[in-house]
Amino acid sequence: MGRRKIDMKLVEKLDSRQVTFSKRRTGVFKKANELAILCGIMVVVIVFSIGGKPYTFGNPDVKTVIDRFISDYEKEDNEDEVYASANNLKKLKEELKEVVEMKKSLEKYEDYVNEKVKVKAMEDDLEASEALLLLAEGPIIFSHGKNNNNNNNNNNNNNNNNNNNNNNNNNND
Repeated sequence: MGRRKIDMKLVEKLDSRQVTFSKRRTGVFKKANELAILCGIMVVVIVFSIGGKPYTFGNPDVKTVIDRFISDYEKEDNEDEVYASANNLKKLKEELKEVVEMKKSLEKYEDYVNEKVKVKAMEDDLEASEALLLLAEGPIIFSHGKNNNNNNNNNNNNNNNNNNNNNNNNNND
């Protein structure tokens, strides 16, 4: 009489499930011990019962294996961090290069704007100087249209009359 094949499905009865857990847990721990001895490796097995109670097995012991796992994991994590840091540093250097180039462009633009402001100020000063020079020469009378011609004709006539009067005065003397 041999063993019968057991279907891999959840054992329905709670009592039968607890018995199955206890027997199989012992079998798993035994197999883990055999693997550790045959291969010369460190092994840890952690299982939780139906009620949530933890059961452990370790070769040489659970704490030693878990400490080794954590330290190796931290090394890998640190190596990943170093690699990630190197990549981040490379990206940061590229971004810094772009920022420096943008700063140079902005400085050139600022110089351009400052020069433009200076030119505008010079133009304003020049216009003010022109206005002052014109005022220093005398008042400027602006007239528009036909009146301008009539005023010029009247001024010419007045000048002619003054000249005639001066001539007459000279003849009379």
